[in-house]
Amino acid sequence: MRAFRICFLIIFPLVFTASFSAILLAQEGAEDVTAIEKLLSTKISTVTKYERTSSKVPASVTIITSEDIERYGYRSLIDVFVSVPGFYTSYDRNYHYLGARGFSRPTDYNDRILLLINGHSLNESMYGSVPVGTDLGIEMESIERIEIVRGPHSALYGTGAMFSVINIITKKGNALNGFRLAGESGSYRRLKGSALFGKKFKNNTDVFVSGQWTDIGGQDLYFKEYDDPSTNNGIAHSLDWDKYYGFLTTISNGDFSLLGSFMSRKKGIPTATYDMDFNDNRAKSLDSLSFIEAKFDHNLSVGSSFMARAYYNHYYYEGDYPTGILYKDRTTSNWAGGEAQFRWDFGPNNRLVFGAEYQRHIRADYKYWSDEFTIFDDNFPFHIFSLYLQDEYQIRENLSLTLGVRHDRYSTFGNSTTPRLGIVYSPFKPSTFKLVYGEAFRAPNAYEVNYEDPLSGFKRGPSLRPEKIRTSEIIWEQKWGDYLFTTVDFYDYRMRNLIDQAIDPVDELIQFQNIGRVKAVGLELALNARWENGIWGYASYTFENAKDVILDERLTNSPKRIIKSGFSVPVMNLFMVSGSAQYETERTTVYGTTTDPYFLANLNIASDLLWDHLKVSLLVRNLFDTTYSLPGGFEHRQPAIIQDKRNFVAKIEYIF
Repeated sequence: MRAFRICFLIIFPLVFTASFSAILLAQEGAEDVTAIEKLLSTKISTVTKYERTSSKVPASVTIITSEDIERYGYRSLIDVFVSVPGFYTSYDRNYHYLGARGFSRPTDYNDRILLLINGHSLNESMYGSVPVGTDLGIEMESIERIEIVRGPHSALYGTGAMFSVINIITKKGNALNGFRLAGESGSYRRLKGSALFGKKFKNNTDVFVSGQWTDIGGQDLYFKEYDDPSTNNGIAHSLDWDKYYGFLTTISNGDFSLLGSFMSRKKGIPTATYDMDFNDNRAKSLDSLSFIEAKFDHNLSVGSSFMARAYYNHYYYEGDYPTGILYKDRTTSNWAGGEAQFRWDFGPNNRLVFGAEYQRHIRADYKYWSDEFTIFDDNFPFHIFSLYLQDEYQIRENLSLTLGVRHDRYSTFGNSTTPRLGIVYSPFKPSTFKLVYGEAFRAPNAYEVNYEDPLSGFKRGPSLRPEKIRTSEIIWEQKWGDYLFTTVDFYDYRMRNLIDQAIDPVDELIQFQNIGRVKAVGLELALNARWENGIWGYASYTFENAKDVILDERLTNSPKRIIKSGFSVPVMNLFMVSGSAQYETERTTVYGTTTDPYFLANLNIASDLLWDHLKVSLLVRNLFDTTYSLPGGFEHRQPAIIQDKRNFVAKIEYIF
């Protein structure tokens, strides 16, 4: 209750002050197109694979713009979700995890969320994982917007799209039209450099290039579970370091475009996971992800278009685990594929989209070894062929029906078919109601199916089936005047065939099995305010009740309530002062303990363009120096992992 009072006393005045000031100042004169109208008129392609405004698509959508990123000082994708209703995060000092609608399995590596860059999937082929923290080496200044779509979307995207599809849309070269150099310094011996170049040439070739490099020295961390003289009194010294870099480029001319990226990150592991030796500086992980995609997108006529793309991806992971001797594991994945899509408006009120996709996972190998012997070493190539069909029928001017279905055929487990239905109704111009039903699946990954280690009592799981989810949603979106927009989203979902480790009673060996079931209901309330004098604000309340059906208890790592708010105010046309706050109730750990509720606040001060070339900013995270911990997984001796205290990042940027 004390944390709730703090949250209420701090957040409410911030939102009220910003809102009240805006109402008074809004009389200074509004433009024809307000900031809210501009946001709501932004066309997105994630939900339907063709451009539509968010009010027209059968889904609950949040759009984070490049201006949001600059105002609030987001330094990584995980920072963005501080403001997004219904999402929450975890950090085990090695990887960041993203939870949605009360579901975030500890150490699931985000394999039930689909992450895209310009429509290209980043989910790798061994674990189905995606990077959402510093391992996603994309410079935030290169992002035009982020389309966050809730709910299941396997009907268009296949495996992994169970709780959300996140599509990062990068900037075009003509949006930058020059060079931009930036440097950062901050807490934990943070150093970062980044560079961006963008230009549209006279032959209409648009080029955008961005790159970044970051070195974070880290901090000493204390873990009471290791408080013994033999383990350095529980202090992990200089093991929390983080080094990462990334490169991204887009080239386009007319109907043709090329997208390429490379990102790599090496991280020290201070938590002694998997019974490693505590305070051993050899403990670390390395992740690298790269891809290239060529795309052709052509309008055949007024009512038809054709798109084709081909891509190649590479993922590499290596981990070092000192346990007396040094154990290592390594994953190497290479996969290529292509997609063809045809869109046809075969009637004045009917749009049909159908497509086919093929993926060949050429290499998906895993090796686990020490200097003395090899425990596991094998390769598991596979392929997928998919067909999808979606029909949008405009029954009336204010009423539409969308039906979609996708069929995926895996060379491993067989077939999966997933449908989706959506009704969008606007009884009045500012009001939209959406009724959505969707199904999605997650295919068992190569590691879950094939890993075995007889010495430690672990055997393969060849009979694994896909995880399944069914979700129903009722969404109400309402625009209030020129400056306010609200969303009410009620959802209900059921999951079955969840893959967990279990002991086979026949031989008492451990294997992955389809044994989990989950049911959940939730409510998300969100408000977005953007006044023409530059004052912005947002607030949201989330209630989520996700339950393990088998154990008849609340899911682990699942907060019941989340409150978020933020404000952004221009000061004398020189600086933008922006703050965000979040309150979250307790979560249950995998050991049956609970974390404490916590309240966090961040503050970002960013200058406008100074002397036509210069920008500076200062970000302060955890403004009130809150001490809090978040759940870890079974690989940790610690039920909950300590999070960062107050820290800052200072940035200077020069624009040519």
